[in-house]
Amino acid sequence: MKRVVVAVVFCLVALLLSSTAHADELPPSAFVGSVVGHPQERNLSCESRSATDIAAFWGVAFAEDEFFRRLPKSDNPNRGFVGDVDLPPGSIPPVGYGVYVGPIAATLRSFGLDAQAQRGWGLDTLKSELAADRPVIIWATYEMRLSEVQTWTSSDGATSPVVQWQHTFIAVGYDATGVYLVDAYDGATKHFTYEQFAPAWAQLDDMAVTVHGPSPVPGGRVWKALAVGGQRQFVVDGRWIAGPE
Repeated sequence: MKRVVVAVVFCLVALLLSSTAHADELPPSAFVGSVVGHPQERNLSCESRSATDIAAFWGVAFAEDEFFRRLPKSDNPNRGFVGDVDLPPGSIPPVGYGVYVGPIAATLRSFGLDAQAQRGWGLDTLKSELAADRPVIIWATYEMRLSEVQTWTSSDGATSPVVQWQHTFIAVGYDATGVYLVDAYDGATKHFTYEQFAPAWAQLDDMAVTVHGPSPVPGGRVWKALAVGGQRQFVVDGRWIAGPE
């Protein structure tokens, strides 16, 4: 029994030392160059704008509206874009809102990018991506406002956290005091302190979309949008259906 306890303690200590070493290995600052931001074209199209600009960084070009038209639509933000994209900023479901990481990552993959949805991230994980010269889409709020997190129940019975002023940025760098983000609202690169950024990012579970370049899957697949059971999903090569994660 003592040997088991010692082994468990040893593993925990090793894990702690590994995590500490990972944090210590991060450079004190990093900045990803060549990310060009543009103002979003519609009131609530920030996610499509961020996705369009991060794709351009990886050499994949398409228009913001082209991305938005391919994006699934739903009253569940984890399955598609919620509501009217032309409603004023600050709108909440069901009339207008936005979309979360799963549909954005899936739609980026439909354009041939190796994109993955992330939740529950920490600052060190975000920094490690930026130190590797990979920009990241993150979900926070306009101007890092701290709004009350609400619960929304969609027609499929699923519950999702929603927050007024939900907004996306592209994280492009960090330093000792905060992070550098490309704001989808006006395309400008802005600096937010960690005290501003961390609680705003945490409101929606530290969501992010990472892109590691073009998809490793060979071949030119054909993706088409199709309404399936009241939801928009993708039919790939006319043979199989792919939806948000």
